[in-house]
Amino acid sequence: MSDFLTLLLRVAGAGLILLAVLHIPIGRHLKWREDAAKMSLLNESIFHVHTFFICVLLVIMGLPCLLEPSVFTETSRAGMWMTWSYSGFWLLRLYCQWFVYKPELWRGKRFETAMHWWFTFVWAGLTTLFAMCGFWQAGWRP
Repeated sequence: MSDFLTLLLRVAGAGLILLAVLHIPIGRHLKWREDAAKMSLLNESIFHVHTFFICVLLVIMGLPCLLEPSVFTETSRAGMWMTWSYSGFWLLRLYCQWFVYKPELWRGKRFETAMHWWFTFVWAGLTTLFAMCGFWQAGWRP
């Protein structure tokens, strides 16, 4: 099971880093620069800084998964905190996918619906993966 978790963690880590990099073409596609230019200078600055830090956070979360997945599987208090914190973070992101984004943004639109469901799958997968690591940290092994 530990080898399987290690593989899943490496895949997740690569995916998180890829998602950070993909913010560049995503931002272009969604015309973030043009929309941000319509905001007050303060809100535009906050938007750009928050977007940058989301990308930094994705890389920070992805690197240990990709390069040192044992930090999630070797039992320690820090590992316990990290696994459950990551799981909670992605659970909150999954909640937002369904209860913060309005259905009008995706329902009835082919590409947007596909993305909505793809990210539902990704956020649920990350939540589950880190919860599995949390249970592993707690000594619950099959």
